[in-house]
Amino acid sequence: MSDLKTFIQDVLEANHADNGKIEERIAQLEGAGRRIVAGGQISETAWDIVDWRTNEILAAGDDGLDGFLAAGKELDPDDKWVHYDRVLEDTDLTHVDGGDLPDGLADVIEDWTLSGDAEEIAEFIGWPVDKVELYQD
Repeated sequence: MSDLKTFIQDVLEANHADNGKIEERIAQLEGAGRRIVAGGQISETAWDIVDWRTNEILAAGDDGLDGFLAAGKELDPDDKWVHYDRVLEDTDLTHVDGGDLPDGLADVIEDWTLSGDAEEIAEFIGWPVDKVELYQD
C-alpha cells in the first residue's frame, strides 16, 4: 500500500510543480505581448476561440476547420496568439512512473488523484485536505 500512497503523492507533487512551470511560461508569453487562447473544434463543424485568461469567447462558428482558421487569421493577423495546448506541449511536464502498476491502472489512479474528492485522498495518503486541494489545482 505504501507504494500506491507514494505514487499518489508523487502525482500531486508533480502536478503542483508543473502548474508552476505553466504559469511561469504563460507569464513570459504575456509579458512579451502574446495572448493565450483556447478552444478549437467542438464538433465536426462547430468551433470557438476563447481568451484563456478571461474565458471571453473571441469567435465562434459552425463552418468547420476552414472557418476556424480564417477567423484566427483575421483576429490575429500579427500571429501573437498562442494556444494553451501549445503552452503545454512546450513545457517540460513531469511524467510520474507508476512502477509495477499497469499503465491503464496508473492512468485511472492519476485521474482520480487530480480530480477526486480531496478529503478522501488526504485521508488515504495522510496529507492535510488543504494541501491536496492546492496540489490538485
